[in-house]
This record gives sequence, C-alpha cells and structure tokens, in this order.
Amino acid sequence: MMRYASAMTQAPPVGWGKDALTDYLETHRGNQFATFDNKRPAMADLIKIDEMFNRFLHGAINPRPFYPVGFMLRAHSAFRAGVCAVMAGQLFESQAILRLCLEHAAYGFYIGADQDRMKRWLLRGESNENRKAVQKEFRNEKIKQYIKSAAPVMGAQFAHLYNQLIDFGAHPNENGYLISTNIEKNEDGGVEFQTVYLHADGPQLDIGLKTAGQIGLWTLHLTQLLFRERYELLGIRADLEIVRKHF
Repeated sequence: MMRYASAMTQAPPVGWGKDALTDYLETHRGNQFATFDNKRPAMADLIKIDEMFNRFLHGAINPRPFYPVGFMLRAHSAFRAGVCAVMAGQLFESQAILRLCLEHAAYGFYIGADQDRMKRWLLRGESNENRKAVQKEFRNEKIKQYIKSAAPVMGAQFAHLYNQLIDFGAHPNENGYLISTNIEKNEDGGVEFQTVYLHADGPQLDIGLKTAGQIGLWTLHLTQLLFRERYELLGIRADLEIVRKHF
C-alpha cells in the first residue's frame, strides 16, 4: 500500500524562494517542468514505466511470494525519487537514488519466499554477530551471482547497471565528479572549481533520463520472474516488451 502526505496550496507559501535553499528548490521544480515539456518521448517512457509499477502493486492481495512486494514498493519509491532528481538536472545525486531502486529489487528477488533469509535480514541490527552475518550473506557479489544463476541476462544487466551507477555518482568516483565539475585556471594563476548542482539541457540530461528508464525496466523485468502470472493477467509483460524497444 502506498501512502502520501501532501499539503499543496495553489500558490507558494509566504517566504518561499526568499532564501538560498527554497530558491534552489524552486529552480529544481522549474527544471522539472522544463524537462517534462522539452523531453516528451523520454518522459512518456518514464510515465509508462511508473504506470506499470502502479499496476503491479495496486490491489495485490496475499501475493506469493510475499516478501518481494515490500521491496518492490521501496524500489518504486526510489525510482520516483530518482526521476525527480534527473528531471531537475540533479544528475550526480540521482545515481545514488537509482541505485536504491536497483538494490531493493535485487534484495527482494534474492529473498523471494525464503522466510529464514528474510528473518535474518530483519534481525540485522540485533547484534554485531547478526550484522556481520547479514553483511556476508547479502554481499553484492553473492546477490549478483544468485540473479545470474536464475536469469543470466538479467544478472549481466544488473552488474552493468550497478557499476555504471557507481561510476557516475552512487559512489564519489571521478567520472561522476568530473561530469558535474569544471576546473578553470584564473589569470592570477589560481584555480577555480565550478560545481554544477543542476544541469541544464544537454547530453548529460538525456543520459540521465535513459538511465532512469533502464533501472525502472530492469526492476520490472526482474520482478516478473517471481510473478509471471500476475504480469500476464495485467498485461504488464506485453507493455514491457513495447517500452524496452525504446532503450
């Protein structure tokens, strides 16, 4: 079940945009409007991917296996948060958020219907011993191999997407850092670092939108392996095949 908390008003509240933080947030929102208006094909794909998440999650009664649905809800929330960041031009930070989507889907698949594994994961914080055991059991490499053994193509895609996200912002690595940073030498011999918080239109934005779509599609495809009948009945499988042709 999805829950939302909102206190939207017709106009911004008094004082909004009068300080550096809310001025930034207003620019953030304005960039989202611009992306929606100027990137219609990419946005249509992201909207369709989100709709497939909704179709799968809404109205599911006693799904079997049960545990992956909870992870799928968090993956969907992370997908939306990542799309929000990308649309605003917050491309570096979006990579870490999209990694959450990828990993929640992977964890849900890895746990599946295994009650003991789910229990161990839930009790991770009960003791240092539990924490170490879960860290060992839920290592990225182990989860990757588990997915690869069940679906080789999905496993290879997981490794590729995970590494790509790490390289471009999910960890503070040089590729993502340099994409959002300009280093210029001043006439006096000094060096000025110019850091881009919100990217404007350009190839970086296009890549960010594509990456968000790829992460969402991969999440849906992986979950399909656990819920084939529901995907078929709801027409999600057929829609997935159509959308993925755009990527």
